[in-house]
Order: sequence, then structure tokens, then C-alpha cells
Amino acid sequence: MKKAVVITGASSGIGAATAIEFGKNGYFTYLMGRNKERLQGVALKCRSGASIMSCDMTDLPALNKRLNEILSTSIHRVEVLVNNAGIFDVHTTETGTDEIWQKEFEVNLMGSVRVARAFFPYFKQHGGGSIVNVSSTLGMKPSANTGAYSAMKAAMINWTQSMALEGGPFNIRVNCVAPGIVDTPIHGFHSLEESKKGEALEKMKDLQPLGRIGTPQEIARSIYFLGDNELSSWTTGAVLAVDGGINLK
Repeated sequence: MKKAVVITGASSGIGAATAIEFGKNGYFTYLMGRNKERLQGVALKCRSGASIMSCDMTDLPALNKRLNEILSTSIHRVEVLVNNAGIFDVHTTETGTDEIWQKEFEVNLMGSVRVARAFFPYFKQHGGGSIVNVSSTLGMKPSANTGAYSAMKAAMINWTQSMALEGGPFNIRVNCVAPGIVDTPIHGFHSLEESKKGEALEKMKDLQPLGRIGTPQEIARSIYFLGDNELSSWTTGAVLAVDGGINLK
């Protein structure tokens, strides 16, 4: 039975790079995301095969249908789950409406909770598994005007470690990657024209001791390390900051 990985938010950025990284290393990839066309583009880059599972993480009937399709397959053995789907809003305490907080909660935390909850009995049944949650350094050291996002990412870190304690006796490892500023569509500067994007990146470089922002591929390699049950077989409950050192400043 071929080993497989499930990746949420796989249509672009870190999720897409992670799918390609796992594919290079022999994993069949289940790609979950909203944009079917972009998922198809990612699937073509997955060397070991991929299946597109398009759905909105907040559409519970659609999400449950897709999860059941994956969990009922007898062709692949899912060994790794990567909870990567997320959104990012900038707001102040005064402008952070209930709608903003609720949307951040549903996408950045509860979506991952629901997927992990579905896979826990599957991993128990199959003798173990690996979950990697994608948090953020803002969950470790928040900045102004990111209250909802930072709070959800901090909750994800705590939840990761709680699950690691629960999953340990069943050989279920649960770890967390905390990226810093990465060049992905979640940030407004990503889609700027070249000259303006260059100016934005120049302004941000001094935020990191390493003098630059990160790439999706750099985060993907860290996720692969924590996800693979051979490379990190004795690692659980870890929070790996991959951020150029931004959390130190």
C-alpha cells in the first residue's frame, strides 16, 4: 500500500510547496483547497501522484464528504496530515469585528481541529501517524494589529502539544512549524509589481537576523522533516520556528 500525505491549503504558497516536497520523496498527495484549477496545477508537479479534494474548510458537509473519501480508500495509507489552510487579516482592536474573529477562528483553528479529529481514529487503527500543524511566529510573539490571527496561531501551538500528549501512547506524533514572513499569496506584497515588491522586501529584510524573508520551499522542507516518520521518529510536541530569526528581535 503506497504511503500518502493529506495537505490542506494546498493550492498555493506553503501548501503547494509542501505537496511538491512530499511528492519528491515518494508520497501520494491528497490536495485539499478551495481553488480546483490551482490544485490541478499543483497536482501536475507531484511526482508520486496526487488527488484533488476541492472544498471550503468552513463548508462542513463538503469537508466531511472529502475526508470520508480519503479515509475510506484502500489504495493508499495516509501516514501524514499537514494542517496548513489559513487566512490573514490586519485589524486593530477597534476594527476587529465579530465577523473577522469568527472567520479567523473557523479557518485558522477549527478547520484544522476538524480534520485532525477525523484522522485520529484512523491513525490509531493503523498503528500511528504524524500530524504537522502550520502555525506562525505571530503565535509565539504577536505584533500590533494582528490580534485574531495571532490568537488563533497561539491556540494552535497549545493544541499541538495537547494532541502530542494524547497521541503519544498510540504512536501518533504531533508537531508544529511556525513560519515567519514568507513570500506567499497570504501577504499583500506577494502580488505587487516587481519594482514595488522589491521595495517592500527591502524594507522587511532588517526584521530578520538572516536579512531576508523566507520562501515556501524552506518551510516545506521543515514540514517534511517533522512529518516523515523516519526522519523525525522521536520528535513530538515540537514547535519549530522557521523564520530567519525574527522571533529573536
